[in-house]
Amino acid sequence: MKISSPVTEPHRPVDPLIRQLTSKQVAADVAKFKRMLDAKVREHKLQEFLSSHSYFFNLMLDPYVPTPLYSKIKLGHHYEVDFAWLHHDSFGPEWRLIEIEKPGTTLFTKSGSASAALTHAIQQERDWCDWIHQHLEYAQSLMPSIKYPFCYIFLGRRDELTPANVERLKRFRYDHRKELEIHTLDWFVRSAEWFGNGIGPDGPLWQIPMKLMTHRDLKKGLPEEVQKWAHDTSQMMTEYRLGDRESRYYRNNEPEKVGYPSTDSLDD
Repeated sequence: MKISSPVTEPHRPVDPLIRQLTSKQVAADVAKFKRMLDAKVREHKLQEFLSSHSYFFNLMLDPYVPTPLYSKIKLGHHYEVDFAWLHHDSFGPEWRLIEIEKPGTTLFTKSGSASAALTHAIQQERDWCDWIHQHLEYAQSLMPSIKYPFCYIFLGRRDELTPANVERLKRFRYDHRKELEIHTLDWFVRSAEWFGNGIGPDGPLWQIPMKLMTHRDLKKGLPEEVQKWAHDTSQMMTEYRLGDRESRYYRNNEPEKVGYPSTDSLDD
């Protein structure tokens, strides 16, 4: 059975702020973001910039899926998630959570150990997940379908990584691959550059609004098209798994019903 997304064609209108983007404007935005990184601005400045430039998340999001990207989501009175969105993969809808750190922080110490900032970021994302599991009913009222979110950490700069630390980061990411991914803040530069390079004669087709939605927006509930998308994809995957299970049964027990030769004919 072939799996196809319930949302396969770009039917939603493109945000005018996205539509008017040109490769030149994107390059200027990227240059501004780089200057912010080089100046080691405070974390909230990066947060504000990214919250008004959704296409910097280009390599992480499916532009044809209607889920919005949210900024500064509060988990009770305890924690605040920098960015979040509802993702869909073969296991169905699940949330993705992002933590960013200020540019002046590093991934590793001079001795090669994980820095205090990296250790703190990992613990914070684990605390998010613990809080969600301890307050699952409330968490799911805010973020429907959330249960085992996957997390991302953006910290440090690529040009500050020595060859040895590049290898350490690869191993670190491998060791934590089941729960989170770690990237430098330069990932956003590459993501936006890819977006700019992909702008064609008809302009950008990025269907996520330029400005991110907020915690207040999320409290009002997911947009109807997102709720329908989440329901349809979950139903589709359930039907696929049931169909695959039935197909395996017939292949193993009554192969002629699904076009396979019977075991008896194979013995002839």
